[in-house]
Amino acid sequence: AATLNLEDDGKTHTFTEFPASAADEEADEVSDTSNLINENKNPIWTFAYYQELFNVNTDTVLQRIKGSMIPSRKQTFTRRYIGGRPDMYGPFWICATLVLSIGVCGNLTTLLTHITDETYHYTPQFERLSIAAIMVYSYTFLIPLLIKGVLWWRKSSSNYSVVDIICTYGYSLFVFIPVSILLLVPSDPFDWIALSIAILLSGSCIAVSMWPALQDDSKKVAVVFTAVLLILHTALGVTFRLYFFSPISAQVINNSSSIASTSTH
Repeated sequence: AATLNLEDDGKTHTFTEFPASAADEEADEVSDTSNLINENKNPIWTFAYYQELFNVNTDTVLQRIKGSMIPSRKQTFTRRYIGGRPDMYGPFWICATLVLSIGVCGNLTTLLTHITDETYHYTPQFERLSIAAIMVYSYTFLIPLLIKGVLWWRKSSSNYSVVDIICTYGYSLFVFIPVSILLLVPSDPFDWIALSIAILLSGSCIAVSMWPALQDDSKKVAVVFTAVLLILHTALGVTFRLYFFSPISAQVINNSSSIASTSTH
């Protein structure tokens, strides 16, 4: 409470509380952090259009990362944190970090599995980085293109742009970065539980954001559409675990090394 004294005709009036206003009520609500970025009004064929997509501050990126891991029923991630003002800075570096994390931790999984084997000779599997990059960036950029095509085909009234969907997908993948480190724990039950939580959180971010895009279509189409997105997302997470975090046997690596040395001679 605050005190305000007003003198009028020699009389003093004291107010100990101010009445609540509409501005105060709005301040109590979670603000739309997307207003920290200027709306991009440049033509798509200009350099300024793409420059604006990377014109984002650290606070906005951090809040969007946080929002991607905390699903909300009241407001979707796309509307609450993007609001028609997407950025490519966050998704690009999230994908790059995820590729590096999966590649490095996947190789460490193989190394830690055979660390007690004296006959084992560690050989870095650099192709895992290439495969991870293809998987992550293809998923982040191609799936949104397909989604936009489906929305156009179904004549959806949603105003989601391709960049909006790409931004949503890019931020939703952040949770896999810390989980990829947790997958180093040599316990299958723990690994699958951690991975399931990551799939649930990121999948919810995508599903809740995309559901309104077909809300004016038939319920059957909306359910099938959302189910396909969740299946693809689950397949991505399971592939991470089965391919990158399944240790390669020492026999396979030794055989491949001997074949390579034989071919050089």
